[in-house]
Amino acid sequence: MKIVVLGATGTIGAKITEHLQTTGHEVVQASRSRGVDAATGEGLHDAFTGANAVIDCLNIETLSEKKAVRFFSKTSHNVVRVARRTGLTHVLCVGIAGAADPKVNAANGYYKGKAVQEKIYQASGLPVTVIHSTQWFELIDNLVRRASVGPVTLLPTMRMAPVAADSVARLVADCAVADPPSGVQRVAIRGPEITTGVDMAQAILAAHGRVGGRRPRILKQVPFLGKATATGGLIPQDTIVDDITLEAWLGMASSPT
Repeated sequence: MKIVVLGATGTIGAKITEHLQTTGHEVVQASRSRGVDAATGEGLHDAFTGANAVIDCLNIETLSEKKAVRFFSKTSHNVVRVARRTGLTHVLCVGIAGAADPKVNAANGYYKGKAVQEKIYQASGLPVTVIHSTQWFELIDNLVRRASVGPVTLLPTMRMAPVAADSVARLVADCAVADPPSGVQRVAIRGPEITTGVDMAQAILAAHGRVGGRRPRILKQVPFLGKATATGGLIPQDTIVDDITLEAWLGMASSPT
């Protein structure tokens, strides 16, 4: 099969690309550096022509609701428009478990953008698969970097069931090469353990001596992303439960810092 991966240079996109190529599929690695810009639509038609499916792994580094909503609205609308024109038969979106819940995204502009993205794809009339993933182990580094000042790290209180990005990538790749759904299909994946961001950070710090390139002496959490995020709104109920624990992932991974 020929499959387009939008955001192929990112954490999850690179892993999805690897899984697809390993199993013998042709992957179009679509990114701005390769002349494909989903936000403007540039290069999408050529990338989609002849493809069986497109996987949207696009990301933007922002907590601003305005920026996130604008970015995900533009990109998803452009993907839908070009997918229709080129006869592409399956659109897959890598989403975040709980992000579409107004109680969860009320204080999180990025999640509001992801909610808009999901809504556009679901209303497109195309065969769509939305993969709802819990937070990846690999993302805690970035979270710590953004939440640190000097020796102090103040993380949002997030009750979650983190999962290995590689497990999510394998699931997305498997969905992409399967028969497309007749309408909208939703698949969720989570890790086997329930923990918090601060507990994850402490475990990585203990294992590697650093987390997010830092050695915080004070690690605290505050529920500034709201009660729903702090109390389990990010944990899907009807879901695939992966078997890789944080301890196992730490044993497999080289230092993520």
